Amino acid sequence: MRISLSLVMLVGTVWGASPGMGSYPDPSQPLLRGWLTATSAPAIQAEDSVGGIDVNSPNFKYPGKAMLYSLIVPGGGQLYVHQPIKTVVFLGLEVIAILALRNYNQQGLDQDQAFKDSADVHWDFRRWIDRSSLFAGPGWEQLPTVGTQGTHSLDYFVVMSEGGRPELFGKTSDERFLQLYFDPDTTGRVFVKMNDEYYENIGKYNQFLSGWDDADPALPNIDETPSGPVARTVQRDAHLSLRAEANRLKSTAGYLASAIMFNHVLSAVDAIFATAKWNRRNALRVGGRLWFDPTYTLGVKGVQFSLAW
Repeated sequence: MRISLSLVMLVGTVWGASPGMGSYPDPSQPLLRGWLTATSAPAIQAEDSVGGIDVNSPNFKYPGKAMLYSLIVPGGGQLYVHQPIKTVVFLGLEVIAILALRNYNQQGLDQDQAFKDSADVHWDFRRWIDRSSLFAGPGWEQLPTVGTQGTHSLDYFVVMSEGGRPELFGKTSDERFLQLYFDPDTTGRVFVKMNDEYYENIGKYNQFLSGWDDADPALPNIDETPSGPVARTVQRDAHLSLRAEANRLKSTAGYLASAIMFNHVLSAVDAIFATAKWNRRNALRVGGRLWFDPTYTLGVKGVQFSLAW
């Protein structure tokens, strides 16, 4: 609702009656001039030059609240300023993204366990050490060293007590590793630490080829790739495929988590603009504007004040 009070042609009258500006015209002259020129040269209404929103108005909405609501729950700020469609859109995107995130996270965990299970069945720590020398014959020259002295290593520990408590730790690239492994006092007491690095290394690097149960030292199966030669076995390829799929699922889950955060921020920014728009339309507002008319000496025909809520 808007109530306006206009003081049209007031400036023209005052200007004409001001001392030092010539003779005093008939007070009715500006009124008559404005009436005669109304049809041929209508006054130009300026945009509000004076205005403000009353924060004490019962309809005033606080931008900070809208932003906070949307940061907590996307669509909350839009609900605060009575925008139900946007509320449903932002909240709906949030629910869909959360459900998809949970789904991809679970699939990633399941796939992660699947590629670890494949390694547990088809790759063996002791097989890798005992058979590594067999892959040094003809046909394998183009591969890096297969065995403990390659470019990578695995973590190991030694169980010395009868209770099974690990007492020695190290890496398979250490000089003392083979001594411990083949020493009669520690034979059978050296174990590999099956951490994430373990599951990555045994499938990713040729160095650990001899640990796969279907690797045949008499039949080299080597492919040239942009990153170098790769020794292939059916079980190693299957392991790598499972790992790649697990990484893809976890990456998708990461993208969804980023999308959820972006939805919160976008909703908060939109809520700030929506609050400003609401206040312009609904909060108590005092404004003023000028009416211009070239037929007046100052070019100003009058002033209009308005009150809206």
